[in-house]
Amino acid sequence: MTTPSTIGKYVLQKRLGGGHFGEVFLAHDRALACNKAIKLVQIADPSEIMQKLGEAQILDKCRHKHIVQINEANVFNVGGDKILVLDLEYLPEGSLESEMQNRWISAKEACSRIACVLSGLHFAHSNGYLHRDVKPGNVLISGDTTKLSDFGLATTTLNLVGSDQGYLAHCPPEFYDTGETSVLTDVFATGLTLFRIINNIADWRVQLSVLPKVDELIQSGRLTAAIGYEDFVPEKLRRISRKACHPDPGKRYGSALDMKDDLDALRFDIEWHRSSPDNWSGFSSGTIHEIEIVAKRGDFEVVYRKNGRRTNALTSVQPTIYDARAEAVRIVAQDRKSTRLNSSHANIS
Repeated sequence: MTTPSTIGKYVLQKRLGGGHFGEVFLAHDRALACNKAIKLVQIADPSEIMQKLGEAQILDKCRHKHIVQINEANVFNVGGDKILVLDLEYLPEGSLESEMQNRWISAKEACSRIACVLSGLHFAHSNGYLHRDVKPGNVLISGDTTKLSDFGLATTTLNLVGSDQGYLAHCPPEFYDTGETSVLTDVFATGLTLFRIINNIADWRVQLSVLPKVDELIQSGRLTAAIGYEDFVPEKLRRISRKACHPDPGKRYGSALDMKDDLDALRFDIEWHRSSPDNWSGFSSGTIHEIEIVAKRGDFEVVYRKNGRRTNALTSVQPTIYDARAEAVRIVAQDRKSTRLNSSHANIS
């Protein structure tokens, strides 16, 4: 399909990305004088129009504060070709996948953003829809909140079992046995999305390319175990990630709501950010925390400061740079209030 510069009232400005069933563009809506994200889906056979409208209809039925909103859907005739245009909410901050390439994402922020995804996912499940393509590229940022996008693979069925589609690296072992997707495969994909974010894995494809027998790891559900967790990830958060990505569906979270409740129950005393392997900064209740590694007379000093003042009780001298970095990470991972509270599994508003 040759992309036109204008379609109806839309002036296409730039390509934002591509989904399974179309290309997404930033477009200016001349009628409303505002920017939109529009998804273009080519229709080869006019009899497929209603089938192609499936994503639009699902989005319309899944209107939720943590799901990207659809404004309208129209079919245009462009140069003799019929093109379906989905008029979508435009979120200029982009996806979590692109955000990880630009900056560090703290454990606290990761939990908050994935909890938003799970809220939207639970709403979709409650209305009988599976997403089937949860990944960082389909999680869009909108200020402090986050929205689930791209329902191009979504499906509806009474027993919540779909067909054999989805991002294969995010599919659990049972998918490779049965070729079916379910609520639990959406939970698994969200767990893998959480895993990628809390470890700040900016280039997922490179990460997969260096693993031996990666297909076997994916199909057996041992991918996250093979990659492992960065030392700075708190143990309580690892437990949630491991449960969501458990190879045995019976030991996984039974619903998006259950996983969300456990993430909501986490409390972080300090929100840590890493600017380099030798420098960390954290914030809590008006206090600025800093960890800096400084070479000193052949040793390496791990200097801890609160509001710029050295804290000797948390400062130490280590024999090598590797020991010093390990000590800094140990302090970050053992955040004093990174503890899991008892969750009540209350309803999501």
